Amino acid sequence: MLGRLAGGLGGAEAVAGLRRAQYSKHLLLIRYLLDHAGPSGDPARELLERARDADPDGFRAVIGAPLVGGWTAIAARAAEQGGVAPADLAHLSAVALVAAARAGIDGSADVPAHHGLAVLPGLGAFDAGGAASMRVTTSGGRLVGLGADGVVAAGGDGGWLPVWRLTAEAAGQRIELDLDDLHPYRHGHHVPPANRLPAAEAGRWREPFAQAWTMLAGHLPERAAELRAGLETLVPLVQTDPRSARSATIRHAFGVFGLTRPTGAADFAVTLVHEFQHSKLSAVLDLVRLTDPDDERRYFAPWRTDPRPLPGLLQGVYAFAGVADTWRALRDEVPAATARFAETRLQVDRGLTAIEESAALTAAGAAFVAALRRTADRLLAEPVPAAEARAAEDTLARLHTAWRDRNGG
Repeated sequence: MLGRLAGGLGGAEAVAGLRRAQYSKHLLLIRYLLDHAGPSGDPARELLERARDADPDGFRAVIGAPLVGGWTAIAARAAEQGGVAPADLAHLSAVALVAAARAGIDGSADVPAHHGLAVLPGLGAFDAGGAASMRVTTSGGRLVGLGADGVVAAGGDGGWLPVWRLTAEAAGQRIELDLDDLHPYRHGHHVPPANRLPAAEAGRWREPFAQAWTMLAGHLPERAAELRAGLETLVPLVQTDPRSARSATIRHAFGVFGLTRPTGAADFAVTLVHEFQHSKLSAVLDLVRLTDPDDERRYFAPWRTDPRPLPGLLQGVYAFAGVADTWRALRDEVPAATARFAETRLQVDRGLTAIEESAALTAAGAAFVAALRRTADRLLAEPVPAAEARAAEDTLARLHTAWRDRNGG
């Protein structure tokens, strides 16, 4: 699995292996929370066990969800430091209810309210008003919340907010993602997550997403298959600067990333690949160490002017290998793709050279980087018009000069 992923494109089967590993990690962290911070009589524990017995596959899907990783990382870190918040522990009730509803198990639990919403992850949220929590019951797969104004059913009218969905199908590949503006643990990006999107704004994501998927499924079917196998959730971010798009991946949440709404299909396609590359490598790093943790040097990353630690440089190179491959595949369809391909493949090459010369890779890291070098060399062997090649060289030279001026290196 790791050997296939090292080159930057591992395939759906390798991504499925990463998902299995993440599911195991989530289970271990939940067990840690229950053993070290949770009350022994917590009804969520019993509800989870019953759901697991009744529907193991459904339980795996719920516990393996990306933002379970975000929540468990936050809560377990706080528990280790002796200060986990009651609301963080109580989120287990919301997860347990979703698993129980999926399994058709009956039960009840109190779901904590975050900013007035009692969130059932992956499904939606009840309006809890000013209450600190809401009693939620599942019966026969149907979830209902008992609010101050009476009973509200999940999927019903007023008082229930469903998670927005993005769906697309092209070239025989169908994908469905959550566009999650509700989950209480969707934060951790460079800019804040957006709060509830109006229906019209959520709708503006659908057309560029469908167009981006058509590009990926048609031109990069293996990358599309990877995305289908591992990407589950997009988190809309606040647009702090209308002149630039933002995207970022949460380290401990495989299969989710945050982004501002892309303005075009090609940028959306590239962003999907770019951030999922980060997600894949983060999941790999849960399984194997690739760099020497004692290396404290900072390196030139050929896409930014601030110095980067070696793990950050490796993350960038791995992500840009996917970006360069995507622009390569889109050259016949997107006018700017050739120039972008010429530029990003040089960034991969230059960053990878610094990693190779660092002498700070583990044995596994050296093998990983060697596979990535073979990918970079294939990209460099692709013919590019002389004008675009020169422009890419000039851009890289200007960035390196700016880096030296800023950092004295």
